[in-house]
Amino acid sequence: MLKYCLECDWQVSTADGYTEKEVSEKAIEHFVETGHTIDSLRLPPPIVMQN
Repeated sequence: MLKYCLECDWQVSTADGYTEKEVSEKAIEHFVETGHTIDSLRLPPPIVMQN
């Protein structure tokens, strides 16, 4: 999951090692602090290669 700001360069993602809950909490914090609009994008699941 990727959450990003529509008004500045702020973003946070599960690809950065955060859980989905942490990503959502950080997005809420950014909104509360700045009043900026946040949007999200669901990242594709990781590809698991099987032998």
